[in-house]
Amino acid sequence: MVGITVNGGEQMPGWFDVYDWPIGIDAKDDPRGLALSVKRIEQIVDQLKEDEGIDPSRIVIGGFSQGGAVALMAAYNRRKKDAIPFAGCCVLSGWLPMKDYLDVSESTANATPLFWAHGQYDDKILFEQQIIGVKKLKSVGVDVTAKAYSVGHESANFEEIEDMAEFIERVLGSSSDKKREIKWANEDYDESSSTGEGHEDDE
Repeated sequence: MVGITVNGGEQMPGWFDVYDWPIGIDAKDDPRGLALSVKRIEQIVDQLKEDEGIDPSRIVIGGFSQGGAVALMAAYNRRKKDAIPFAGCCVLSGWLPMKDYLDVSESTANATPLFWAHGQYDDKILFEQQIIGVKKLKSVGVDVTAKAYSVGHESANFEEIEDMAEFIERVLGSSSDKKREIKWANEDYDESSSTGEGHEDDE
């Protein structure tokens, strides 16, 4: 549970604090909350490596809304220069926080492509966030696939899900002897499912 300033400080499910609503390009960031959220993701990734031998290069990290913001931080802005880059990153209706402090290593930019989907009529995380975020990430060398849809703030658009699935298939490839690993930071913030792992054996 996190105290959300925009809701009068009420404790509610969330990855980090939110100070502005809707969230446009001038929205205030919560650096401490973002850092703690990224640390949670990194701990899970480390645990997967230790317990199951799953390398970060076989993990796609992604999320919806706040989860998308955390995924971008974990995959790019907070990824240590000596850390193994992720296979890819997926963002649905999210935003790039800490834009003025963007620091992406060359190895990460080259190895971790991004899929960013956003509703053109999103009245919560404004569409301008995708435009600015994509431009910033492309400027540091990230391979970005940006898609816009005639929807609002939604996570169940069929066309969007299909496009994301195609991206994941492309970055992980299809092989009979490899598992596909997806780290998904979504808006179901329950500790048991907010960063749940999915294992899908190739046919």
